[in-house]
Amino acid sequence: MNLTGQFPTIRCLALLSAISLMAGCNFGPKLVPVTGSVTVKGKPAEGAVILLHPENEELTTASGVADAQGAFKLVSGPDSPGVRTGKYKVTITWPDPAIKPTPAQLMQGLFEPGPDLLKGKYATKAKTSLSVEITPDTTALPPYEL
Repeated sequence: MNLTGQFPTIRCLALLSAISLMAGCNFGPKLVPVTGSVTVKGKPAEGAVILLHPENEELTTASGVADAQGAFKLVSGPDSPGVRTGKYKVTITWPDPAIKPTPAQLMQGLFEPGPDLLKGKYATKAKTSLSVEITPDTTALPPYEL
């Protein structure tokens, strides 16, 4: 069997395989782990939803939900803890925690959250006055005291 003419083809296939493997590796922009806190009139805003909307349309929106102490960690997706560097508009809504879904609503996925206790003041990019720039050195947002 004569393989002389096949060596360039084999080398090309090996090179393409290596490039394909490298393309699957995570060489994309790094996510910066960022935390923050939100309070309203000095009290933790448990359940408040924080969204960072990128000015650069190529970036993804980051989100977090305030815990019982008002603290949150931002994520850019289910398996993506952290935020990409860039400038963001910050929106915050605080659904009324007194309004709880019934078991039937949960099962059917029909639950609508309660009214925004912040009355929509920070609910949209057009309304909010909050913004932030995430740099590689950012570890925490300034506390949001609303």
